[in-house]
Amino acid sequence: MTDINKKNSFYRQYLRPMLRHKVFTLFLILIALIVFFTVWANLLGRNFLALSTFRNILNLLVLPAFLSIGAGFLLIGGHIDLSAWSIGAFGGMVVATAIVRWHLPWYASFILCLMFCAVFGAINATLVTHFRFPAFISTLAMSSMSSGLMYLFSSIGSETGLAANVPIIPANPVLDFLGQSFIWELPVGVVVMLIFFLAYGVFLLKTKTGRKITLMGGNRVSAHLAGINARRLTYFLFINSAVLAGVSGIFSTARLAQGQLLALQTSQFSGITAAVLGGISFGGGAGGMGGAFVGLLILQTFQIGMGVVSVNPFWVTVFTGFMLILALAIDHFTQLRVKKSV
Repeated sequence: MTDINKKNSFYRQYLRPMLRHKVFTLFLILIALIVFFTVWANLLGRNFLALSTFRNILNLLVLPAFLSIGAGFLLIGGHIDLSAWSIGAFGGMVVATAIVRWHLPWYASFILCLMFCAVFGAINATLVTHFRFPAFISTLAMSSMSSGLMYLFSSIGSETGLAANVPIIPANPVLDFLGQSFIWELPVGVVVMLIFFLAYGVFLLKTKTGRKITLMGGNRVSAHLAGINARRLTYFLFINSAVLAGVSGIFSTARLAQGQLLALQTSQFSGITAAVLGGISFGGGAGGMGGAFVGLLILQTFQIGMGVVSVNPFWVTVFTGFMLILALAIDHFTQLRVKKSV
């Protein structure tokens, strides 16, 4: 009888919460996707279940991963940023321009990139907090501005003054290490990405600031009554999102060894899609970095799998949009159920 009670206690305390956790459900979806594409590829005489495939998936996670972390924190805090991808692309162009045309060392170009990105984030926060602009509109405008500035930076040193002379970076040991080297058989970018996800996950769950962000996104009135400075947190969230976009831009430039006008464009909505797909509520106050990471894995596994079985890439874009709609619908009905139960 004692053994039965112990088993029941273990189930109630550990096993049942794990089975009910949203991340566990996402893992089941990921496994189902892997099985699905493995069978489909085998029927076509191809191989999906291979180490090279999963290494490719992880490698493709890197650039949208930093955008996903920034987007996830913003969504949990009750905000959204549509300018992150263009800010990151601008940051990558700043790195290339600073090294090639201004002859700055790599560390100075990195600092300059992150400083510019932080300024963009601060402007976004100012528009949202001081001028009360909707984040959707203000960050969309900032996306256009940062894209235009990226083209202006790419034209520096061009005789025509047009963005036709994209700076190509000569051999640079640090950029080569970030973009092409491996640690424990994994690309350096993947290792850095995993460290960032772990650090931000712990920060969100274990620090006072992380808990304040969650409370602010879940209930602004309660956060105000609890003495939380929403304006300061909003600045932190937007600057953090912009700086992480800059990190993504640095890795993009390191991989390509040049400034890229279309950098991160394919990741434009991947960060937000992965965050929502991973269980971060669009209404704020719910979700974590574990879910965002698995959501990103699901998204990239789906896209790589569709490529292995040679599905038209236009259909892949359509189905990716459908996945976002489905995730938003689930989040919407979950919020309605929570509101009815209160």
